[in-house]
Amino acid sequence: MALVVRTTASPSASTMTRALTTTTTTTARRARARWCGSGRERATARATEGERVTEDAIGALRELADGTWNVGTYKSKRKAHLVNELGDIVGEEEASENISEQPGWDDAGKMRFCVMTVSDELGIDEDEVGKRLAQLFTLVPGLEGRMGDIRIADVTRLAARVPDVALAMIRLKDILPEANLERMVAARPSLLLADADELQKKISDLRACAPRLRWDKILSDFPELWDVRDFRENIEALKEKLSVTDDETLTKVLGGQPGLLLSVQSRHDMILYDNGTLRQVEASMSGDLTSDGW
Repeated sequence: MALVVRTTASPSASTMTRALTTTTTTTARRARARWCGSGRERATARATEGERVTEDAIGALRELADGTWNVGTYKSKRKAHLVNELGDIVGEEEASENISEQPGWDDAGKMRFCVMTVSDELGIDEDEVGKRLAQLFTLVPGLEGRMGDIRIADVTRLAARVPDVALAMIRLKDILPEANLERMVAARPSLLLADADELQKKISDLRACAPRLRWDKILSDFPELWDVRDFRENIEALKEKLSVTDDETLTKVLGGQPGLLLSVQSRHDMILYDNGTLRQVEASMSGDLTSDGW
């Protein structure tokens, strides 16, 4: 909760000081009384105290109003007013659980948006889209919870080719027998649209360049590595960059930090777009709507 204050005239400095000093003294007494409890109680007390301080401040300003102050409130996206030991507001990165979802953009809202978009893209009614998505979620259970995060373009293509998804999962299992496919595909659904022979080549290159690493497990834990277009090229570039000359050192380097393969990405391979790669977007802008990969 925060204050929105607009003034047309200023009350006397002494009147304002007197009102706010009284409020501060009262809230300070409350705070001292509440510091006698446990750590959890103190944390709760601080959050409650923050609300009361705000309420008291609003009350003090209203007493001074007499038509000269207009005091209002707005709802914060934070569930509670949390501060650290220095009194600074705790940010989203430090307490993401304290951030409320945007109204209408909960899981149900994301699903409705997805159904509407896919229906529009494929030119079929929403009931049919719902049936196809239900089949898709049965085949890839982890996909449903990520509807608001993954690219709608991928969802549309998968919904248009549901019968092929089961076959794609079987092929992926053959290529990566030890992988956690549910986690991997939920993070990178585009794998179900990729050419099986190309995937096989990429994995073969990985195993040939760093045979001592368990790439099935690594790609499950670091699905972002699928953004690498040419694994062999990137591994060679990384070896040159770090002056790595033997397999043992390479195994230690990549085993400890697989994400280093992304550090040697360049230009066209660096940024993912909602509607394809940079080359595809550039081709579309130039009038070529049949770029590879669409």
